[in-house]
Amino acid sequence: MTEENKMRDKTSIAKFVQMALLLGAGSVASMPLLAAEDEVAQEDKKVERIEVTGSRIARTDIEGASPVVVISASEIAERGFTSTFSVLESLTQATGSQQGEQYTNSFTPAAQDINLRGLGPGRTLVLLNGRRVADYPLPYNSQSNFFNWSTIPLAAVERIEIQTDGASAIYGSDAIAGVVNVITKKQVDDTTITGTYGYTTEGAGYSRKLQLVTGFDLGKSNWVVTAEWNEQDPIYGKDRDWMDSYEDNPDPNTRYPARAILTYDLFTGNYVAPDDEQCFNSGTGYELSYRPGKGRYCGYDSNGEETLRSYRENKSVFVSGQYEINDSMSAFTDILYWKSKVSQRNFRLWWGDNITYLDENDEVVAQGLQRIFSPAETGPQEANFDEDTLNISVGLRGVIADYDWEVAYTDSTYNTDSGQTRFKEEAINAYYMDTVNLGPYGYPGPGAHSIYDFVSPEDMRDLTGRQSQKGDSYMRQLSANLSGDLLELPAGTMQFAVSAEYSKQGYDIDLDERTLNSEGQGWWGLTGTEGGGDRKRYAVGLELAIPVFEGFELNPAVRYDKYEDDSSVGGRATSQLKFTYRPIQQLMVRGGWSQTFRAPDMHYLFAAPSGFYTSVEDTYRCESDANYDCDGGENPFGQRAGNIKLKEETGDTYSFGVVFEPIENLSFTIDYFRIELEDVVNDEDAQTLMNDEADCRLGDRDINSAFCQNVLSKVVRGNALDPDELEEIKVGPINQSEFRLDGIDVSGQYTLMTDMGDFKFKLGYSNTLKYEERIFPTDPMESIRSASYDPRTIVNGSIGWNNDDYAVTLFVRRLGSILNYDEDGRIGSWTTANLTASMRVNDNVGLGLNVNNLTNERPPQDDTWPSWPYFYRGQYNAIGREVFVNATVRF
Repeated sequence: MTEENKMRDKTSIAKFVQMALLLGAGSVASMPLLAAEDEVAQEDKKVERIEVTGSRIARTDIEGASPVVVISASEIAERGFTSTFSVLESLTQATGSQQGEQYTNSFTPAAQDINLRGLGPGRTLVLLNGRRVADYPLPYNSQSNFFNWSTIPLAAVERIEIQTDGASAIYGSDAIAGVVNVITKKQVDDTTITGTYGYTTEGAGYSRKLQLVTGFDLGKSNWVVTAEWNEQDPIYGKDRDWMDSYEDNPDPNTRYPARAILTYDLFTGNYVAPDDEQCFNSGTGYELSYRPGKGRYCGYDSNGEETLRSYRENKSVFVSGQYEINDSMSAFTDILYWKSKVSQRNFRLWWGDNITYLDENDEVVAQGLQRIFSPAETGPQEANFDEDTLNISVGLRGVIADYDWEVAYTDSTYNTDSGQTRFKEEAINAYYMDTVNLGPYGYPGPGAHSIYDFVSPEDMRDLTGRQSQKGDSYMRQLSANLSGDLLELPAGTMQFAVSAEYSKQGYDIDLDERTLNSEGQGWWGLTGTEGGGDRKRYAVGLELAIPVFEGFELNPAVRYDKYEDDSSVGGRATSQLKFTYRPIQQLMVRGGWSQTFRAPDMHYLFAAPSGFYTSVEDTYRCESDANYDCDGGENPFGQRAGNIKLKEETGDTYSFGVVFEPIENLSFTIDYFRIELEDVVNDEDAQTLMNDEADCRLGDRDINSAFCQNVLSKVVRGNALDPDELEEIKVGPINQSEFRLDGIDVSGQYTLMTDMGDFKFKLGYSNTLKYEERIFPTDPMESIRSASYDPRTIVNGSIGWNNDDYAVTLFVRRLGSILNYDEDGRIGSWTTANLTASMRVNDNVGLGLNVNNLTNERPPQDDTWPSWPYFYRGQYNAIGREVFVNATVRF
């Protein structure tokens, strides 16, 4: 192409973009376009520019109008992180609790989530090389979708970029708390094989990892290939001597063996004592136990049986290729396949129900029965998860008339298949109850088997089966971007980026027939969450970098997303206006405003009716019946379903910060942020429904109003014994609350180069200054900053030294205090440290040692936490000190 034609093409594109600004960019388009054609055609000074998360405009400096944390592969290794999840978990912005593998009774125990700012994992946008990926198919807390961070192998990671404020005007939905963009390796010049072996000094949790990273040229193409295999053994509570017994309970009033075999009187609530030898003769290993005020039962020490960290085996292969078509165009592809097997243990199988019968005096006997089954009867009781993901991106990129362009297609899928042993409902009921000849009041009478009898392996095979759940999700996206210099202004070059996207996403959860059965042929005591649906999205966006005067630049952006689904979203436009100002070379001031939004979560929309059990106070009976016992509460069956009438959550983010580099190799950043969000989607609160129902029934509200009729339809009462007995509560997601979050992020780093080697110092700090919430529109804003299990502050920092042959780094993280269990005080901070050391044996061999949680710090003690494991699993873990040794061979 001749230089004349090249300039003509560039001028034509510039005119097209200028016309787009005038016609479609709203207030941005009203700015005067000052450059003439001959100015546009002038040659620009060639400088290296990079694209950093938070903007599609390439720039020369990593610091821009949006605060971005960048963690490189070398820093990941230096700080002792063993997974992508552990990298992000260490962020000072990761203040929110998690429901990871420690939550063995959660809906997603095989997944690892990150919760920035405590806003929930679904309010952080996750990108892989700047492109969206499939959600985890199963819902977080049975409610919403999120991303599983265990699916990204460290072997493939070049760096991780985290934008820590809102970015919907650039990336669309979900970018409220921030954006996490994982950048994979694109250029590798040699081959390395690394083997790692790990163990915990308190026992259990052994791990093994093997990584291969290689790169090569093939004709005009360049390829990177990585492979990673990782296996970790489980850690059970019994592997930690400070939580392996009920006697470790900090509350002396609840230090009792678990109730394994129990009969109790339904009228008095007192236990019906077993004979002296019944517990021993059951063959279960259970022992005769006693609880003051209740009576005797067969008990056992249940502590320590659950998994604190799951067994996990991950395998992955990553391939990245680039093919040079000509001097101005290349093709590329990224392929990541990941497969996982997870096994975790949560609880022993159990059964319970009520029976009634007439005794020899024709008196009604009403008893509750409870039976927990021993491993001698059931064998190991574990839940297993088999999962795999496949992410494929292909595209073209190049330069046309000095404008950078890219067109890419991404296909991302996620599949999960899980199962565990469960009781067949009709079989276990018939085993312990006479379900044919009913007793008084229509309840079953005693069955042929006593709950004190040992269950033989033959009977157990007839009573149980394998419950299964399958889920899959996908994200398919076609995107196009064009960026570059637009025109010359008196203060410098005005840059632009335009983007267009089309995507389709969906998910589906399939449960086996028994899980869905509501006619008495299901799995005993188990309900499930089905759901499924898909939606399309179209989006266009425009971003500008406008030099207003020397050192001052405006960064406006506007984006429009159009959704095609059954929700009430339709279309959503978002804007931002940010700025940077450099009064001197060493100082940059930045800040601005941006709109954010989140389209309704797929599972919030499309969840099928599903059941659960909940605990509430029956407000109506407590206030209307003086003889009703309100102390124990009620445990009714609940039902939840999606709501296709949901609309999007909408918000605004404000930020202001300073980047200061007083001398070479020394820099500081401080950024203030405010996040506001309205129409936040939450599930209806069961207790609030109970309170509203009481108001309607007792006359505080008009019982004939639409509000009361809706409430009464969701609270179901009445059975054969009592027409007012609470039986069922129906809930679902609604747009209802809003919140405001204010905070600051501070960071600093310094590198000192000496003849002895380089010393590196880094420090990070985040403080949630204010966190306010309003549940209902008529409620006042209330502070919840100190009323949650999220820390208000997190600090991390590292000190490192390296020379040509050796390197040592100490990384420290301090988690601030959180609310105690009784919610009447706070428990202390938790400080952990990682120490890494490495040496180069020769040009081809290296050795390394990582010690994570160097001082073996246990979670801070909460004297009010009455249940195992006696600490909050959403913030702390019981892994303890973990040691890794590794060796790397380079070819």
